[in-house]
Amino acid sequence: MASVKQLLYDTLDDLEEEHLKRFKSFLREDGPIPASVLEKANATDTVDQMLDRFGPEGAVKITLDILKKINQNNLAEHQDH
Repeated sequence: MASVKQLLYDTLDDLEEEHLKRFKSFLREDGPIPASVLEKANATDTVDQMLDRFGPEGAVKITLDILKKINQNNLAEHQDH
């Protein structure tokens, strides 16, 4: 079974660039990750920041919540299983 980190990497890698920007915008609202950190962060950097600040369970929960907010329900459902 893939690790949480790998699942999150795969999920954010599947987002188009505009959706990744929206994801990071919502992430700034939901947590203590400074905008300056997320501004130039790619998917890998974003996942690493989420895991460092929220832990595996928190990162997955926040990811699912944000995916639903940006209408990426198909990715949210895939992530949830």
